[in-house]
Amino acid sequence: MASLLSTSSVSAQSRVIEEVLVTANKKVESAQDVPLSISVVDAEFIYESGISDVVELTRYIPNVTFDAALALYTTIIIRGFGTPPLGVGFVPSIGLVIDDVPYGRSTYAQDAVFDIERLEVLRGPQGTLFGKNTLGGVLNFHTKQPTAEHEGFVSLTHGQNVTFSGIEGAISGPLLGENLLGRLAFRYKDADTLEYNSTRDEQQTQKDAGVRLKLEWLLSDELSIGFNALVSQSETVGYTQSLKSASERSLNVFREYDPEVEDDAFDQNTSTDGPTKSDREVAAGSLRMVYRPDTLFGIEAPEVTGILAWAQVKIPYELDVDYSPVNLVNFNLPPRGNPNTSRSAELRLAGSVGAPFGFGEGVDFVAGLFAQKSKENVFQDIDVDLNGLVAFGRAGAIVQNNQFPFDPFDIDAFRNNGFIVTGDGLIAEGSEQERFISGTSSQTVSYAIFSQLNWAITEALSLTLGLRYGEDESTGGSFSKVAAGNNISGGSLNQRDFSNQSLEIKESNVSPKIAVNYEILPDINIYANAAVGFKAGGIDPAPLNDDSLTFRAEEAITYEVGMKSRLAGGSLTLNLAVFDAQVEDLQIRTFNGVTLTTSNAPESSSRGVELDFFWLPPLEGLSMAGSVGYLDARYEKFPDGPPLFRSGDDPGQDLGGKPLPYAPRWSLSYSPKYEFRLFESADWLANIRLNVTYTDGRYLDSDIDPNTFQPATTRIDAGFGLRSASGGWTLNFQARNLTKVQDSVLILDQPLLPGNYTQTPYPDQTTYQADLRFSFGG
Repeated sequence: MASLLSTSSVSAQSRVIEEVLVTANKKVESAQDVPLSISVVDAEFIYESGISDVVELTRYIPNVTFDAALALYTTIIIRGFGTPPLGVGFVPSIGLVIDDVPYGRSTYAQDAVFDIERLEVLRGPQGTLFGKNTLGGVLNFHTKQPTAEHEGFVSLTHGQNVTFSGIEGAISGPLLGENLLGRLAFRYKDADTLEYNSTRDEQQTQKDAGVRLKLEWLLSDELSIGFNALVSQSETVGYTQSLKSASERSLNVFREYDPEVEDDAFDQNTSTDGPTKSDREVAAGSLRMVYRPDTLFGIEAPEVTGILAWAQVKIPYELDVDYSPVNLVNFNLPPRGNPNTSRSAELRLAGSVGAPFGFGEGVDFVAGLFAQKSKENVFQDIDVDLNGLVAFGRAGAIVQNNQFPFDPFDIDAFRNNGFIVTGDGLIAEGSEQERFISGTSSQTVSYAIFSQLNWAITEALSLTLGLRYGEDESTGGSFSKVAAGNNISGGSLNQRDFSNQSLEIKESNVSPKIAVNYEILPDINIYANAAVGFKAGGIDPAPLNDDSLTFRAEEAITYEVGMKSRLAGGSLTLNLAVFDAQVEDLQIRTFNGVTLTTSNAPESSSRGVELDFFWLPPLEGLSMAGSVGYLDARYEKFPDGPPLFRSGDDPGQDLGGKPLPYAPRWSLSYSPKYEFRLFESADWLANIRLNVTYTDGRYLDSDIDPNTFQPATTRIDAGFGLRSASGGWTLNFQARNLTKVQDSVLILDQPLLPGNYTQTPYPDQTTYQADLRFSFGG
């Protein structure tokens, strides 16, 4: 499948869809010729729709979700597989590649959406060509390259209801003659979201800024060197996690601290007493050498590529994790910002050779070496107030494995005589504070050799074979200890002192791939592929106890058959893919009502269908794009699944046969657009756009608690645009969520309080956005 969301592909005279070029096989080729399910979204669609983050972008891509409620909770899910939102310090199961460089954390994806050229989403295991850990697929971003002519743009944006303002721009062109080209791009966004914290009298704010520099040095006709550098920073102050449902008993206690406490997650009011912030600091650079001699050892059109890359992301955060106005548990700002640093090197050779044994029309191939060294530091500094623990006990919390059957201070006799007692002051000052610290410091070294070839057996039939051998070794240590106080609350947090500084995991893996592509009729291809994906195990980040310090590798095998077609004289592309994936030891991250735990689900599966089309009807100016995704993703065997957080329940549950979290069964999109000349002007072009997306219901926590179910949503966005036919300026208006749907990212148990839940909602208001863009040169 090769889906396209584009505005630039419409040829007004011939009404023929232009060819979509991708680099799924590390070479530029038509998406229709690649035997796997691909979705492509280009820059014009992204700009016209006013999209500035990956969350909005993936709404239009079937069986793909991206969530980034806070920087530390960023996650990507493809076909039900990925890294869960609570995976702080986790390596994602979905590959992320930006300008040919693999990145080891999902949060880097936000740095690819400005000055973007296109996004290619490759579904299914892609380990033979795209670095490590591509078990479920790859998000392959391309940002704009330096140009041989001077050009640039500046774009201004403003939004209402969710109030924000932003600017984005770029300047590109030759720097020294025609041999050294450069491009400098930047973005800045400042937002006041709808969330207000009544306890702290604080409005949530978000700021985001980034700068990217690209240099391209053309040393000769055969040799070029490229340099990329990126610096970005984002800051979120305040919380979007709100009470979704709470008992009257707990609300009565909470209202003693903040009278405005309620359990409506969509009223844009939160009530947490502790400071909350989530920052993201990114610095990255890469050096890329490409050598293209006429011939090399008999190889036709050879291309030798070498890439050295370095990247670091810090995610400093402080959180009020009891989600209440009571001063109970706060995560303090880690002193080093929890840095993740990686260095990688890749060397590959691509080219063409003659047909094996003289049979067929030749072979295109890619072969190479990959190495990466990454370091991870995750540190948690947790403050607990024992007076707050008393208040939570009154509210119905499970404290030291016990639950008060009623609030001992909520007695009419006390109230009638004026003796209203809150939790404040029951424990003497100086004795009420306890502090726990935990941390993990680890290092992972990975090596791999990879290869893939495409054999054109006939003009209509081709065979693709791929193979990857990799080794991963993780070493490090974890600890947890009481840093202050008497550890009275440690039992409630499942905290135990331990130190293990000799953790080690060493794994190797062989990942093969095979695909067949056959042109049954002109412009109609059918294909089939099978591939194995692998993601290494690891060391659990900053656990509070030593029950599970490491987790196992996960491995998937995926089978896929599909059809790709260009019909109606080239005015319609229609593509279909059917897949079946089986995963062993799926890595999951669960909040069990007290703390975060990591485990492996022994057997999971994902089956489904993906269909998309792009059509230019016989009406000048009209285009239509759409997609349908069906997904049946479930735990096949998981006898020791994470328990539901209930008073007196058993410690585990059998989740066999239950759906995977974050995996809607149906996802649909429909995006018609009509472009016309305004007032018969030769230079003023206008367009009307509609984007409709449907997302089926899904569970938003790994324990498949019915209370964490997010109902289905149908969202409608509409837009109107004006642009100059000469390309000098464009003006776009966008209205989002006209249907005012209530959708969310996470639904979790409130800590210690069985039956209470918190939710991370998206805004349910209709929001409005205006974008004005000026372009020059080119």
